[in-house]
Amino acid sequence: MLLQGLRLTNGVWSPLRGLARSQPRYYELLANADLPRRNDLDGRGALSEEGLIAFCDYFLGVCIDQAGFMAPLFDMQSMKDRMAACLAFESHREGSAIRMEALTPMHYLFLGGPMDRGAFRAMTGLASRSADRVLQPLLARGLLASDTPKGAIRFAVPWHALRFYFPALWPEAEAGSY
Repeated sequence: MLLQGLRLTNGVWSPLRGLARSQPRYYELLANADLPRRNDLDGRGALSEEGLIAFCDYFLGVCIDQAGFMAPLFDMQSMKDRMAACLAFESHREGSAIRMEALTPMHYLFLGGPMDRGAFRAMTGLASRSADRVLQPLLARGLLASDTPKGAIRFAVPWHALRFYFPALWPEAEAGSY
């Protein structure tokens, strides 16, 4: 699984997807887009519109292929379950103060972007002090981030959470987790 989409070249694993899969064709179409206009039917400018359209078709096709390849690796439908697994694992670490009440507000942060700390505390459903004791360990462990000590918080993806959040995308995170 780890080597899917890679090719060994000169002792280095290189990508075999996207533009790397058809590099000569990419350069050929890019060069053709910069050719001078061939005739009166090849656009209105100085360069070939036909070449530009061929390059755009090729490039958008590669983009669509990559999006189709990556979508199942992200598997966004089960993200809340993977976040719950991460919180459960973190809460069982020795000396951890991380609690499962953080799941709903963390998932909301993942879906909706930054929010102020008061809104996060309210979403936990806990009293103010208890909610503070939910928030602080998440910030300390890097599962949430903030630019200032009292500023808005946002979802974060530290290295040790990759194996839970995106297991098919970064299987090597399992080996280096702590």
